[in-house]
Amino acid sequence: MNFFSYCEQIEDSRIDINIEYDLVDIIFLTMTAILSGAKGWKDIEVFGLAKLTWLQQYRPFANGIPTRHSIGRIIRSIKAESIVDCFEQWITTQREQTDNTHIAFDGKVLKGSRHQRLGEGINALQLMTAMVVESGLILTQKETPSKHNEISVMQTMLKNLSVKDAIISADALHCQTKTVDMIRHQGADYMVQIKGNQKNLHQDVQAFFRNTQSTNSELYKQHTFEEIEGEHGRLTQRHYRLLPITDWLIETNKWIDSHAVIEVTRLREIKGKTAREISYYMTSSTQDIKTLSHVIRNHWSIENSQHWILDRIFREDESTIYAGDGAKNMALFRRALLNLVKRHPAKDSVRGKMMRAGWDDKFRAEILFGQKMNKV
Repeated sequence: MNFFSYCEQIEDSRIDINIEYDLVDIIFLTMTAILSGAKGWKDIEVFGLAKLTWLQQYRPFANGIPTRHSIGRIIRSIKAESIVDCFEQWITTQREQTDNTHIAFDGKVLKGSRHQRLGEGINALQLMTAMVVESGLILTQKETPSKHNEISVMQTMLKNLSVKDAIISADALHCQTKTVDMIRHQGADYMVQIKGNQKNLHQDVQAFFRNTQSTNSELYKQHTFEEIEGEHGRLTQRHYRLLPITDWLIETNKWIDSHAVIEVTRLREIKGKTAREISYYMTSSTQDIKTLSHVIRNHWSIENSQHWILDRIFREDESTIYAGDGAKNMALFRRALLNLVKRHPAKDSVRGKMMRAGWDDKFRAEILFGQKMNKV
């Protein structure tokens, strides 16, 4: 089943006796237009009018294309929870679940959704996303009222996701005993950054590394990994050091199944100037330091694999469709499209595939429906 087959299950909350336009038709139109470069309701209407014959190959569009105002009204009427349910059911069929899958949780603000209404400022929409790092597959997303609420939102998401045998990474905000308890009880491992929000733990881990260096130099040198990369006048060196947790590190006792702490020293040299940064992490995983270094570094790939693409390619931050005007639903559609684009076998960037989808009707259908691609 393709994504639009699952869309048949989305609840239509419109109460008009005579509903002129089919809901799935408008979802299909909206997503197809976004894939082809549309940024707002007018763009979607223009695309629909230009491509109606093509659209009718896949959906009836019995009454043609609605006006941009009607498109916005129809998309606004959909309950976001209904789209999330559809999205998650579809993703379950797409996801290839394997041992040691890395799932990264991270938040994103949709800057363009901030607006004024009746003289009052309305905050931008904030979303929390879970992504399979290896494939770039977005598993789900959920709105967060504020940055602080990300903690409870991630915990809610964990309840509804199958994460068994995965390793879950999150930034320091989610270094919370309840969160890691949930991760372990779901059968997964955790990798969380330690910062000042866990002051005592942070200070104890720093002291633990210094004490081990002075009292047990052999253990201090045992689990290390180093990587160096550089281009265009920039040189970055990362040194990872893992220490298994011992009774000395009392503060970790309340963290379920805490196995090791990791110190990461980053040295960045740009045009002769060097910057040094030290970060600390805690994990329940028993994997080797080289493997865990990839988990730490790849956590930030959610910024490149998802956030950067949504902003630079889908132009999400430039969208002026605000929170009360369908921004949440449109964000879900963009993430479903990002999954579809990434799964297409063409050896090209997301941008390249989207540009081709805008020009090439056949290629657009391949992305949307998974049809086998003929060689160019």
